[in-house]
Amino acid sequence: MKLKAIWCEFPGWRRCLTVALAVLAVAGCIEAYRTDYDSRYGPPAPRERRLSEAAYLAQLAAGKVSYARDVQPILDSRCVVCHGCYDAPRQLKLESFEGLERGGSKTPVYDTTRIQPAPPTRLFIDADGVQAWRSKGFFPVLNERRDSSEANLLGSLLYRMLELKKEHPLPTSSVLPDTFDFGLDRKLNCPAIEEFDDFADDHPEWGMPYGFPGLSGREHDTLVSWLRQGGFVPPPDPVSPEAGSAVARWEAFLNGSSPKERLFARYVYEHLFIGNLHFRGLAPREFFRLVRSRTPPGEPIREIATTLRIPAQRDRRFRLIVTAHAG
Repeated sequence: MKLKAIWCEFPGWRRCLTVALAVLAVAGCIEAYRTDYDSRYGPPAPRERRLSEAAYLAQLAAGKVSYARDVQPILDSRCVVCHGCYDAPRQLKLESFEGLERGGSKTPVYDTTRIQPAPPTRLFIDADGVQAWRSKGFFPVLNERRDSSEANLLGSLLYRMLELKKEHPLPTSSVLPDTFDFGLDRKLNCPAIEEFDDFADDHPEWGMPYGFPGLSGREHDTLVSWLRQGGFVPPPDPVSPEAGSAVARWEAFLNGSSPKERLFARYVYEHLFIGNLHFRGLAPREFFRLVRSRTPPGEPIREIATTLRIPAQRDRRFRLIVTAHAG
């Protein structure tokens, strides 16, 4: 009764209460619009981004941005310095399109508090395809919702991070403020796209490249144009005929059936599996990895993601898989 009496004595209380409720309702709608990407652009689903040769040539003829020619050089010069190693922030590796398409993870590679081994997440090895990486907890940085110009930008974490840096460039002072932490043991804070609005409110100065000057106007416009197009890439280059012949000879040799051949192949694999191999005299940028495969030469490679356990001999074939081309 006392509360009712107080409200009755305050002139215009009904109007104030109505305005307050309306403000709360509008704020709630804005927050829902900001974060409900499924309602705005549909549910996420990995898409096929590799174009056919004909479709890729048609895009080039139409003056579209080329990933290999225009985008990857920018990533190499401005992003790979941080996002190129095994311990890249959030495991987002940008030295290849497959790393960009895989996206990031909130699980650190190195964790001194971990007492049990973690499942490895080696790019090209421990998962086959984008959906397999999503099942391992990786989140996209490219739009995986409806294919439209708006969704391809606003649904892309890469675009939102670039725009955040453009809107909040580095301070002009000679020393960065304490809000930037470059320590090796710093706590990383990289959101998924659904969390980006809150991240931008809390850390408006943390756009990408983190702690470095933003991209030039040309670099920024190139990446934005490519993202708006849908983030498509050309088909992989075919292996040169000369390299194909060399691969066939070596695979036949490494998969011999005699005890001597099997011992030699095992010795070669355990010394060379970590490196990139090149055939002398062939294309200068054509490299291969020596892998264990469940399929014999002549069939598509199904790599065995080996850690410490050595597969049984009947399951194992040694194969050469291409890692880089001359393009």
